[in-house]
Amino acid sequence: MSSTLYDGTIVVAQAILNSLSHILHQAEQRPNASSLLDARLYEDMYPLADQVRLATQFTENLGARLTGREPVTYDRDLTTFAKCYERIETVLKGLNEVDKNIVNQRGDIVATTQLGPDKTAELNGATYAHSVVLPNVYFHLATAYGILRKEGVPLGKRDYYAGFFPQHFAGRK
Repeated sequence: MSSTLYDGTIVVAQAILNSLSHILHQAEQRPNASSLLDARLYEDMYPLADQVRLATQFTENLGARLTGREPVTYDRDLTTFAKCYERIETVLKGLNEVDKNIVNQRGDIVATTQLGPDKTAELNGATYAHSVVLPNVYFHLATAYGILRKEGVPLGKRDYYAGFFPQHFAGRK
């Protein structure tokens, strides 16, 4: 059985968001949970809530691009764990509704892609997914993990992998 664009993008994005949700649930159980959404790795970096916001927005953009629709632009209001979970679940619901065949057909379609405030590039869907979106979503998951570790949440590598292999890693250190 060969791997498809859908397998290497949508399925991976779902796993990343499931891992993000898992580590947030671990964080929410901590006595200092109320301050964690504002925590940062370093003062000039985005706080935890923005790591969730960016991971979910990039993932929404991926689903939209690979299905030929306009992406939903979400607000910045992620001030509670409940709002973070709701955002993750909303994006996961959208990914669950994606048609595999459409994604697999759209990998070669070229579109103008914003790469920053003043830079664009012409990228096909597969390149956009693997060179822009997935690296960003992994980055925001890893940064969220790093923030929570820095703040004393007892996470291990298995927690990072929980969304990828839930039957093997969820809840174990």
